[in-house]
Amino acid sequence: MLREFQILTAEEALNQHQIQIKVLESEEAFMDMIGTDGYFYVHKGDLHLPGDLIIDMDRLDNMPDGRPPLGFAVIGNLTVDGGVLNETGDYGSVLYVAGNLTCRNLMVGGAPTRVEGDVRVEEVIMLHYNHGWMKCDGTFIAPIMIVDDYHIMPFRKEISQFYYNDRDAESPEANECGESEDGDPVISENLRALLNNPLTTDFEEIRRDLAAGESVIAPVQRTLEYWRNKVRRNYQDLKRVPMEMRTANLCDEAMAYSVAALQYFPPGAITPELAAVAAERDGKALRYLPPELITRELCYLAAKHGAILKYDIPERFYEHALLCNVIKVSDWQMEHVPIVFMTEDMLVLYVKAGRGAWLDRYCQQSGVSKQKVLERVMADDIKYLENIFNWHLSAATYAYARQRYDKPEYAEAWNAFNERFARKISRLNGNPSTPSS
Repeated sequence: MLREFQILTAEEALNQHQIQIKVLESEEAFMDMIGTDGYFYVHKGDLHLPGDLIIDMDRLDNMPDGRPPLGFAVIGNLTVDGGVLNETGDYGSVLYVAGNLTCRNLMVGGAPTRVEGDVRVEEVIMLHYNHGWMKCDGTFIAPIMIVDDYHIMPFRKEISQFYYNDRDAESPEANECGESEDGDPVISENLRALLNNPLTTDFEEIRRDLAAGESVIAPVQRTLEYWRNKVRRNYQDLKRVPMEMRTANLCDEAMAYSVAALQYFPPGAITPELAAVAAERDGKALRYLPPELITRELCYLAAKHGAILKYDIPERFYEHALLCNVIKVSDWQMEHVPIVFMTEDMLVLYVKAGRGAWLDRYCQQSGVSKQKVLERVMADDIKYLENIFNWHLSAATYAYARQRYDKPEYAEAWNAFNERFARKISRLNGNPSTPSS
């Protein structure tokens, strides 16, 4: 497909076709965002391309000198049998068309785009994410047009079936997005009625289908192999598989990519045995399990594998030993431990597990002596001086450490700590900068 284009340096393309004054708000903005360190694919005259035209920068190879292609310029009409596709919202190649643009689907995210004629799309126009910019001097013509948090210059449109633009006060109220029970955005029923998969519920899913070169409105036969490939690319597409095709094998494959796939398993498919396998793989699996399957034993298992107190382990199962297991894995979760469970033993474990960054606060809240906690940490093993000298070094903690470990049997490790932290130790009032012999 790219053989249809001539490769010009950016300087040549800009000098010949003045792209820098036709794309983005100003030449200064173009030079700041795009610049001239690269190349343009340029075609003079009308161009007809089979398949899809992908304008995602990470899908385009650099030139032999290592410099990137910066964009496409068609000095004429551009017709693409498939889609013109830019899935990435943050960036994309420049697309400049001096005439009309005609294609099956148009999806533009971060790719700065200028079409001086009409944009004629057979199925869906989707403009997404606020890093993008587009100007059409003619008219947008399509059955469906979706503008989702996107900066588009003032335009004319002939949209026959569905129009949504969250930045347009004239966008029909009936086409606005709603919310699911979990607070996630859900597309309008008016749009869902036009799509070829009734289980598609959000714009991200539409973007994934368009990026794969698929039609989202034409009737299509989807096989189990089709869905297996979709799930391999994104486990969340298990949600859109017809229930009768969500086989045990397909569900297991989806869970191999993420335990979050559990939320899309068919009713009754999650057994206690499967719940244990999932919790051992990732403790965050608990948030996707039916409440009746969550047991004390399962919480202990999940605690060892990254479960989050706030989201995964129900408070009815909180007990001191379980919470300690959580802190061993991720000390930052102390912020979710109720004060009633904050004991001296737990705070000792908290300091051993990491920095103990909020030890002052937790000691004050629980009425536990900070100095006693630190002394217990140091007393357990000389290796914990790493934690203390890094984050809790004071005259008192150094004095205790010296009393405990400035002995012949610990000489090598003790001297090493003193050498490493000599500068900090020297600043302590009343403490020498080096250990005694």
